[in-house]
Amino acid sequence: MTKRNLIIAGIAVLVLTCIAWLTTREKKAAGHGADMLAVEVEPFEVNGGWGYKVNVDGHTYIYQNMLPGVEGHRVFRSRENALRVGNVVADKLTHHKIPAMTQQELINMHITEAE
Repeated sequence: MTKRNLIIAGIAVLVLTCIAWLTTREKKAAGHGADMLAVEVEPFEVNGGWGYKVNVDGHTYIYQNMLPGVEGHRVFRSRENALRVGNVVADKLTHHKIPAMTQQELINMHITEAE
């Protein structure tokens, strides 16, 4: 082989190696969620209102039978409100944040029972 052919072959191998590495990297990034635990929010009825559970991998991780961050023992007036707040808490949990809610956050979400 001539020197020119060796250089072309070397560049071709380098390009193919880069393509293989990028393809493998994309597959790993796409499958990243496959190794994570399943997080689900489940609303439930309680004391004439609603609460929610955050289940992680099928086990109850958070059981919230009253409004979080609010004084007293108030419940959500609707299933939808409990589910909305539960989803925010679950989102915080999956993004490695403290899964707590303040009264102001509830008010900002238009959860009227928090006022």
